[in-house]
Amino acid sequence: MMPVCTAEKPAIKIHYIEDNLIDQHALTREVQKQSLPYRIDFSSSLAEARSRSETYDLVICDYFLSDGTILDLLPFMNDQIPVIVVTGQADLNNAVTALKLGAKDYLVKDPERHYLSLLPIQIENLLRQQQIERERKRLSSLFFSVGGAIPFGVYLYEPGTGRVLYANKAFYSIWEFSDDIIATPLLTHEIISRHISSLLKTETDPPVFSPDSGSLDKATSGEVQVHGSRTIRYYTDRIPVETGDPVCYVSIFTDTTELSQAQDAVSEYSRMLELLNATLDQRVQERTEQIEDLMKKQRDLIIHIGHDLRTPLTPLVALLPYLQQNEQDHEKKRSLGVLCESTMKMRSLVEEILMMENLEEEKASCRLWNVNPCDLGCMVDDIISASHSVISTKQLSVRNTIQPGMLIMIKQVHLHLILEKLINNALQFTGPDGTITLHGGKDRHCTWFCVSDTGIGLTHEDSSRIFDDFYKADPSRSNLQSHGLGLSVVRKLVLLNHGHITVKSDGLGMGTRFCVSLPDTVKRNLHQRWDCIETS
Repeated sequence: MMPVCTAEKPAIKIHYIEDNLIDQHALTREVQKQSLPYRIDFSSSLAEARSRSETYDLVICDYFLSDGTILDLLPFMNDQIPVIVVTGQADLNNAVTALKLGAKDYLVKDPERHYLSLLPIQIENLLRQQQIERERKRLSSLFFSVGGAIPFGVYLYEPGTGRVLYANKAFYSIWEFSDDIIATPLLTHEIISRHISSLLKTETDPPVFSPDSGSLDKATSGEVQVHGSRTIRYYTDRIPVETGDPVCYVSIFTDTTELSQAQDAVSEYSRMLELLNATLDQRVQERTEQIEDLMKKQRDLIIHIGHDLRTPLTPLVALLPYLQQNEQDHEKKRSLGVLCESTMKMRSLVEEILMMENLEEEKASCRLWNVNPCDLGCMVDDIISASHSVISTKQLSVRNTIQPGMLIMIKQVHLHLILEKLINNALQFTGPDGTITLHGGKDRHCTWFCVSDTGIGLTHEDSSRIFDDFYKADPSRSNLQSHGLGLSVVRKLVLLNHGHITVKSDGLGMGTRFCVSLPDTVKRNLHQRWDCIETS
């Protein structure tokens, strides 16, 4: 007979083996009635069926045929093509035998042929199951092909049937399965679970296969301890399946023993470091207190010695000039002059040392000052006027370009000391007919001024150390007129007022320039470091 195809969409190719023409016509009418997408080829005997070379999606076959039964044909059929057996005799033994030989379903023909209306449903179910089975085999093949390259263990199983769907080599290695267990013909989930339970340190069911009891769809994760001090981390979740298909779970495992050991080691080192830091903090605090105590004792000693030196020097400073002036003997008068000069230098050194300690005390106490705007130009003029004798003697040219009225925020006594010592330094180390220039200005948030001279200049080493206590550059600065404290006092005063000081010299004989900048806003709560100087 001619094939039947009754739909426009891709047809399902069916091979119907039936020697009863009435049943053939009945199926044809049912297909046309329901407009089913079937393309049906009919065969009336086993011989005719065997002669067909075309591949079909489904085979429907009567149990009894003129030249044999379906049992003669089933062993030679493609097991990938589902077979439905139909017969007019409801024989249970025949049905069981057919199903064992590969038939997927068994229908009994009723006189009214109601089975034909059920046949499309059976066909749809069988084809869907066949598609699912093909997909499962494809995924299983994929798992087996890539499973060996995956560094973590993968395990798929059906908890309802206890069937193991897949387990890769990493899974067997992580859980130390022997070759004998792996080679078990029917390796079930029960065998797997029993072996894993024997490795766990706690005698309980392995939580790695127990999804959350409150929700079958909720994933479970955690880690378990295994004999031999190993740690294994796991993740178990349900695999989405079609309605009616058996529930399937996948478990992922990884051996985190080395990672856990590393984390424990890091935690232990962190604890040791915290303990060490606490010990070091305590030691630093103790040493700091000891150093502060020693520095206080040092300051107290220096102040005490300074006062003890200044007390006997005071009458000497007052009497020696009087005695020198009234002495008639030239030799004695000259000796008194030398003694008077040395006494004045000694008093100057004592005063500078006491001044240094007073500055240290001010810095340490961070006490508040009554800071008022000072007229920078007028104070420079006053100091230059007081130095008129030295300027005239050395025939120096001193130019002040700072106009009266330029205000600067600093304690007045501090500004006077800074200007006096910078100007005196320039006067002392500038030769006859030299030039000293003072100029200043305003920037965004500060006021600045510079003292430049054409004196002996500085080397690079001198520039980097010029503000150190008691430093005197050789050879010209080694004379007794300088104690090496003046510029150190200047630096400390500038830093104490949160300013900056720089020194620049192009070399010996090229002169020197000192520049000071002070903020226009008074800062009262910041600590300054004595070792912050700038050279250029």
